[in-house]
Amino acid sequence: MSAALKDACHSPAHLSGASEDEESTHVLTVSAAKLDKQSVIVQISFAFVYALRVDILADDLAQARARGAVFSVLGRRAPWGLEFGGRRLLTAHLLLQGEALLESPDLPPAPLRAKDVALVRRGAAYRLVSHPGAAAEPIAEARHRGSDAGATDATILCGAYVLEGTVGEALLDALPRVVVIPGAQLTPAHATAIELLAAEAAAGGLGQQTLLDRLLDVNLVHTLRAWWSQPGAEPPAWYRAAADHRLRPALEAMHADPAQHWDVPALAHAAGMSRAAFSARFTAAVGQSPARYLTTLRMQRAKDALIRTDAPLSRIAADAGYRNEYAFATAFRRRYGLPPGRWRAAVARSADGRSDLSLIPGPGEDRAGAGRHGDGQLRT
Repeated sequence: MSAALKDACHSPAHLSGASEDEESTHVLTVSAAKLDKQSVIVQISFAFVYALRVDILADDLAQARARGAVFSVLGRRAPWGLEFGGRRLLTAHLLLQGEALLESPDLPPAPLRAKDVALVRRGAAYRLVSHPGAAAEPIAEARHRGSDAGATDATILCGAYVLEGTVGEALLDALPRVVVIPGAQLTPAHATAIELLAAEAAAGGLGQQTLLDRLLDVNLVHTLRAWWSQPGAEPPAWYRAAADHRLRPALEAMHADPAQHWDVPALAHAAGMSRAAFSARFTAAVGQSPARYLTTLRMQRAKDALIRTDAPLSRIAADAGYRNEYAFATAFRRRYGLPPGRWRAAVARSADGRSDLSLIPGPGEDRAGAGRHGDGQLRT
């Protein structure tokens, strides 16, 4: 994940109580559009175990290797239209000037105005047009032709995001097909990022692509925050739970080091609660017990390691918090229906076109089982 994207995940509100001499992390501020650094260390157990508190959104984006790239900035005179195949995992459209309509056969039309931000997940082909029924040219042809000459009625910035692995899938699953954040609802920091994007797109100059891509990263974080804060949105369970000042330190500790020998007393201590009260509050907020949540987190990390690396099972097991590869294999098979070695081979064959990936249990197809760690239980 790019530094700009990770830095934008932090906000001053998240850092209340941090001392002045603590290590810093970047934050985009509105007044000077500068990046500041701060981070927090929290005691997480009465056994004197310490861990860095991790911004969970930043951690998930890092695990998903999220990154953005601007692929076109086009000025258009009305009538105009752009057609997109809908094959990219996640596409961003920022209307820097003018008005537009996002049309898709599987969704009602979505009007866009200046400074509105839209995210579109992979799916059916769709169009951005100046008005209903306007003719649209394929985006590849539009990019080749470039902007219309002279004064334009609209400026459209288009970019794409890559999110990999099981964590990336989970983040995408927490979004509808189309997300629109009206410019009038942008936070000051998000509005500043959009203004910087617009200014850089208009100015050009050396290094422009790098600046646009990193500002697009910042836009993703702000757009996720804005959407998940909307009434009726369905953010990840951890996002809702992280708003609870008691649960947040426990969640951050687990994300900082999933392999740690967490037990309910240590997590409850981090939350400043009794074991029973913590377990009940965590389960109500997250929708699963601390043990189940921790197991899911570990398995996400393990599955991504199986896909992305050729590390031996013994190392992946240790990194996932299991005392040996046999305990890990048992837990993995219980959850996904295949031992990790066979699962890895099946994914590799699918990538080569030699098997059907749909037959491989996915992250939402857990077989069963509570959280397991070494001896198989998250102790209470």
